[in-house]
Amino acid sequence: MGVKEQMIQILRSDETARINFAYNSGQATATISGNSFRRIARGLENGHFSVVAGRHTDNMITYSAWADASTNSAANTFYLGNNQRWSRDFNALVVHEAVHAFFDLTRATIPWADNEAAAYIAQGYYLRNSGFLDGRIEFGSPFRMGYHIAGTFAAGSETTSMIGDLRQMLLDDPRYSHYISSTFTGNG
Repeated sequence: MGVKEQMIQILRSDETARINFAYNSGQATATISGNSFRRIARGLENGHFSVVAGRHTDNMITYSAWADASTNSAANTFYLGNNQRWSRDFNALVVHEAVHAFFDLTRATIPWADNEAAAYIAQGYYLRNSGFLDGRIEFGSPFRMGYHIAGTFAAGSETTSMIGDLRQMLLDDPRYSHYISSTFTGNG
């Protein structure tokens, strides 16, 4: 199976279909559900989105919503790295980047901090839904925070302060400093 077909399978899996939350940070709102991921799967099938394997040397995936000549990125493209494609970690990364693609597809205008926070929560939902133990997630990471917020959402409890903490973690993280304070605008 090719990586594109694998991504489609992940986005249509039972674990992904059970992701359902209404994100609200006070600055942005969004609803992420199994339907969000099915739309991205359809976009992969019909060629709206492209997949490029081997772009990064690390275990990472990125999504490019617009052409960026400085990095040779193409619009509507998932760029994969040196991923262990058989792992739940890989599946969760696909879910994370699919949230960015969903915001792009729906032409959302959302602060990047909220775009990233919602993606980390969806990633956490996938990990929880697949039985991944939180003890395996790096302490103090946005992945772990997203995992715990997903559990709080699933329990029907209040998440406002946790989302605020995740947003602040992302705003303070130097890995995101070049864009996290700006606004994302999807172009379809």
